[in-house]
Amino acid sequence: MRPQHLIVAFFASLPGARAVTVYTTLTRDINGIGITPTDSSQLPPPAVPLAAYNFTQLTPPPLPNPLPALTYTAQLFAGKFFFLLRSCSTHPYYNPSIGGMANLSRPTPGNFIGWSIELSVANQMLGYNSTRLAVPFLNHIAALKSRSGSAPNIRVGGNTQERMKLMEYPFPNGSMILKTANPNSANPTVTPDVDISIELLNTLNNISALVDVHWYLGLPFKDPTNTTGIATIASFFEQMLGDRLIALQMGNEPDLYGIGNRSRPYPYQINNFMDEWGAAIGAMQLSNPQILLGPSICCNVDPITSPWTIDQVIAAGFVSGFNNQLKVLAVQHYPRDNCQPLLNPGLAQQIFPDYMTHVQIQNLVSPYLAASAVAIAANKPFVMFETNTGSCGGFIGLSDSFGAAIWAVDYTMQLITANFTNALFHFGGQNVAYNAFTPPPGTISPDYQWTTNALFYAMLMVSEALGPSNASQVVDLGLNSGNQFTPGYAIYENGNPTKVLLLNYMADPSGGANTVANILIGGGNNGPNTTPANVSVRYMAADTLTQKFNITWAGQGMGGIFESDGRLKGSRVTKTIQCDPNTGCAIPLKAPSAALVFLTSDALNAATPNESASMSFPTTTQTARHAGGPIVDQAVLQTSNGRGGKGQIKGKSTSPGTKSAASHERSIASVGVLLSSIVIGAVVVGRVF
Repeated sequence: MRPQHLIVAFFASLPGARAVTVYTTLTRDINGIGITPTDSSQLPPPAVPLAAYNFTQLTPPPLPNPLPALTYTAQLFAGKFFFLLRSCSTHPYYNPSIGGMANLSRPTPGNFIGWSIELSVANQMLGYNSTRLAVPFLNHIAALKSRSGSAPNIRVGGNTQERMKLMEYPFPNGSMILKTANPNSANPTVTPDVDISIELLNTLNNISALVDVHWYLGLPFKDPTNTTGIATIASFFEQMLGDRLIALQMGNEPDLYGIGNRSRPYPYQINNFMDEWGAAIGAMQLSNPQILLGPSICCNVDPITSPWTIDQVIAAGFVSGFNNQLKVLAVQHYPRDNCQPLLNPGLAQQIFPDYMTHVQIQNLVSPYLAASAVAIAANKPFVMFETNTGSCGGFIGLSDSFGAAIWAVDYTMQLITANFTNALFHFGGQNVAYNAFTPPPGTISPDYQWTTNALFYAMLMVSEALGPSNASQVVDLGLNSGNQFTPGYAIYENGNPTKVLLLNYMADPSGGANTVANILIGGGNNGPNTTPANVSVRYMAADTLTQKFNITWAGQGMGGIFESDGRLKGSRVTKTIQCDPNTGCAIPLKAPSAALVFLTSDALNAATPNESASMSFPTTTQTARHAGGPIVDQAVLQTSNGRGGKGQIKGKSTSPGTKSAASHERSIASVGVLLSSIVIGAVVVGRVF
């Protein structure tokens, strides 16, 4: 990106961080790629702060009146050994076959949290190409992997995949993504066409070779009649990624095809979607035919084309009819629509209190309980394929706050209790508020000075809560008589309690809303009292719900704006709390905060990364960001991040419109097999046939 594309102003106004405001200007092209708006109405207003660097803070929600009980008990049931001895018990929470508590989730992998990266901004996050990977991106992966035992699963796709074309030749200067303007009268915002080269696949393979990431990819489904093209790209992706490919998404948010996206005639209904799936499958010849992911519905917003709930899609025969091709049952959802923020500029403040409650989380997840049971019966993973705090980039002041981090921990754990197997949090570019981390603008070194945001600390906490055993089972404890401000979860492994996760959503700097949770294991009808002599506790902490930067997990953090390279700084803090066998282990929680309690030393050691041995990638060199590099305009990014949630307005779109007019470009869909040989640091590409 050329220097004139951004104005960067530095102010020493915030303690502990550099306050930086990055502005868009009227002099730059959209995306820095030579796309010029056709009229002045498409130009952004002058001096609009990009969302990733906007310091707007909301007012914390008022305290509940009356306050909930500030001291309460977290009663756990004894482990597997006790249940084997007393298998005749009729206690309502008894589960003698596996030990532990009733309503435990199915065993969950440590890398339950994954990432969804919009295709149009993948070159910002992943790196410029396969020989210039983004080092901080690798470090953020390594930070989670060292705790969970496995790298996060990553999806590259989204609405911009729908009219994506895979080109047979390398792009100029080794780039892997090209975007061209595609004004569409049916689409009120300008979403670019995205072409990818084989270099993107090489980049994914090189990342996998370093940190063992596995990938979800999307197929172009804008024109479902092009079954040959869809099938050829699917085959190419499979050949290039091999066992690093988890599944291929065919159709992104199809419940919007006939309305907001306007890519199909209205009305577009479930049977139309299933017919198109069947036609595309008929053209596919894959070595692993069970590789598809769907239906990826999100919103169910139109009264005429509804029902498009996941239960209705299943009832129409989607799972049973495509059982041999469907590998992953998937949905997408955002709790609120933010694709029309100008209609209500104060919406973030208005809805902030709703997010700071456990009941909102329960209401988000409960519509999927029946579908998760179907997935289990069909022996298929059930994935929340794209989600975050709000569609179209989230809400400034909410999505980038410490409150959102507490929300994300609660939401993730609740998804696990509903037997989801993976949840992917969406990433956009510079002008979104909900990124877990954000690369710097092109005027700053891409190899360090990233910004690690609030959501990433939630990901660190959940990774340690689940640990590397891949046997963690989670249950919502209904703490404090089900109070919505003080939820908590127990984690069992192999029938035995190993961790407890506690949250305090309230904000009170006076300390008047601080809470204490007393953890008891067994006792009375709950089995022999096995409350340990002491427990270890780590906290996710900030001064207030509205804090954006300098959040810490276990005393460590990644700083503020432009201060991160993806590696935690500072000394890890683990507190030891002595327990009383009669009253339990008293765990204090500030208002607000979140605590992870390790009940055994084995659980603590398993989830604790050995920092001297953990893989990380030092940022000791700098490379100049290629001119025209990854910076995304507000209007473009708004349409390249998922949409969903209730109250969505018809006629607006975050999905592609028409095909590229670049007729001289020949898609890989029209050719045969491309042979490639990949090594780290170098790529040798054979001839296309």
